Amino acid sequence: MKVTKYAVINDLHRPFHDPKALATALDIIEDSEAHIILNGDVLDMYNVNSHGPTHPLVGSLLDDEITDTRMWLERLRERFPKKKIIFLFGNHEDRMERFIIANCKKLFKFLRLEKLLGLDELKIEWYPYNHRLKIENTNTYVQHSPPSYGKNGAMTSLERDVDQNSIYGCSHREQKAVKTGKSGEKYFCFFNGWLGSTNLSEAHTRVFHYVKGHESWQHCISIITVIDGKESFIEQISINNGKAVYDGHLYG
Repeated sequence: MKVTKYAVINDLHRPFHDPKALATALDIIEDSEAHIILNGDVLDMYNVNSHGPTHPLVGSLLDDEITDTRMWLERLRERFPKKKIIFLFGNHEDRMERFIIANCKKLFKFLRLEKLLGLDELKIEWYPYNHRLKIENTNTYVQHSPPSYGKNGAMTSLERDVDQNSIYGCSHREQKAVKTGKSGEKYFCFFNGWLGSTNLSEAHTRVFHYVKGHESWQHCISIITVIDGKESFIEQISINNGKAVYDGHLYG
């Protein structure tokens, strides 16, 4: 029997991430010996957002964010030299592409985010915004943006993904929905929470203040276990105040 694991983390919103939650997530990933799927919004791209002018007191420039994330990806590759790392771009990575197309289309080829982050050099496999990644030969998929963001978004999304298991990011909320198909098999949908912070500093508060309900977001990751490349099982791991329990061990 061959067992392969994939850890799904998303919505770090660097440099507005939560260091304790992220450190705990990476410790769990290391012990689980999982490959890593970065399911979007690793960067925030605050200064090219489309929600209005940026706050003048937030001292984060686009170059700072890209440099910070590239250095973090380099450390991630050093820590997990033999593991597959997959980066699915989220809507915040897509902010830069939309900004370039709208303001300086002729530079589009030279300002590709995957080039600026050095993903090819780091041997990080990447996909454009909202690519739906199939996990080996299973019926489990990972995608950044869900079909629904409602209060019961996981169940609504599950109803639209017929006879498939899905893990989504983007909502910043931890949810799980399950249904039994006509065949008797269970199907799952997970909303994977996030690993960012709204309140570690005044800058964090200013960046996220425009989103209603941000005080109710949760830290969370998921582990996918694949058996013989065909059968998958998903565990959702809550992180509370930088602490989590996985496989009988306390982290953080």
